[in-house]
Amino acid sequence: MVTYRSFFYPMHLALLCVGENFMPIAWWTPVSKQPFRFLLAIDRQNHTLTLLRQLGEAALAFPAWQDRAWVVRAGYLSGKRTAKAQKLGVTLRPACRLTHTFVPEGALAVFELQVQEQASDGDHALFLGEVLHVQGSAQAKSAPILFLGFRDFAALSSERWRFRP
Repeated sequence: MVTYRSFFYPMHLALLCVGENFMPIAWWTPVSKQPFRFLLAIDRQNHTLTLLRQLGEAALAFPAWQDRAWVVRAGYLSGKRTAKAQKLGVTLRPACRLTHTFVPEGALAVFELQVQEQASDGDHALFLGEVLHVQGSAQAKSAPILFLGFRDFAALSSERWRFRP
């Protein structure tokens, strides 16, 4: 068996928003242009996975570099025990085309998804999300949060920052 190695980082960090919960996610990728679809990998022990299975919808939101502290901190809070938006001081708004999901105000881009679970046997569950609605700004490409692995992050400007819980 081959040991996991993260030589493929950096990855563009996003927020997976499901209901009123959200979590940072780097394991996502576009897999189709027509129809427009993303593939998401979610740890099987994550509360967001339970919500995703219940609601069948999610939004992939891309916050700006300046929001990195609360975005990363959200990954250290359980949405099962904590209202993350309230605890982190994040304003949420309803998604445009989804019934139950809210997204952070000020996200640089938001992709609203109808999701289906895909068969997998690893430690992460796979979901295919068909894009129902897209909102974005030109800044989405210039101010992303790049995940370098562990607790390290970077901006395109080469500025580096380490999260300290």
